[in-house]
Amino acid sequence: MNGSSGDHETLWRGPLLAWSALLALAAISLGSAYLPLGAGNVAVNLVIAVVMAAVLAIFLMDLRNGTTLVRIVASTGLFWMIFMFVLTFSDYLSRG
Repeated sequence: MNGSSGDHETLWRGPLLAWSALLALAAISLGSAYLPLGAGNVAVNLVIAVVMAAVLAIFLMDLRNGTTLVRIVASTGLFWMIFMFVLTFSDYLSRG
C-alpha cells in the first residue's frame, strides 16, 4: 500500500504542474492585454502562446518520454505549421 501512494503522487505531479503553468501563462497573457505596449502586445502574447504550446506538447502529449518516431512526427507537424504560417503572412504582407 505504501508504494502505491508514491505512484499516485508521481502520476498526478506532471499534469498538475503543466496545468498550473498554463494557468499562470494565461494570467500573464490577460495581464499583458492591459499594459500599454503598443505593437509589443502582439509579440508578448505570441511568445506566451508558443510557451503554452510547448508545455502542452512536452508534458500533456508526453513527447518528453515519447519514442523517436513520435518526436519526428511532432517535429514534422511543427515544421509544416511554421511553413504554412510563413506563407500566409508573406501573402498578407505582400498585399497593399
